[in-house]
Amino acid sequence: LVRAAPEPAGPWRQRLVARRGPAQFHPLPVARIAQLVSLDKATYALTMDGERYAVEQTLSELETQLDPTRFFRITRQLIVAAQAVRHYSPAGKGRLRVALEPAGGGEVFVSQERAAEFKAWLQAAPMA
Repeated sequence: LVRAAPEPAGPWRQRLVARRGPAQFHPLPVARIAQLVSLDKATYALTMDGERYAVEQTLSELETQLDPTRFFRITRQLIVAAQAVRHYSPAGKGRLRVALEPAGGGEVFVSQERAAEFKAWLQAAPMA
């Protein structure tokens, strides 16, 4: 089955406005983002140097706004940047275990259904 994704309205996002602390808003270049994660109904961006920022958009919104050659939605709670993938290995039943840098917290798995798509994406992703 082919998943139909809505086409973005314009060019890919180059930065997000992200919050750090109660009232500090920062322009966060997308090139610095390693992971976007959804936790407790909030979305966070984790940078390559381990800083965490809150972002207003949901993962579903961000998925349509970010360059799909650089970002991949591994699970319902996680979008990763190609530059953050250190390696992957078989995890049984067709799944993949993915090691990310920086490590966000806990093990990350790609489902059997998405494993082939993930491997193809990672091979085609541009070098950072």
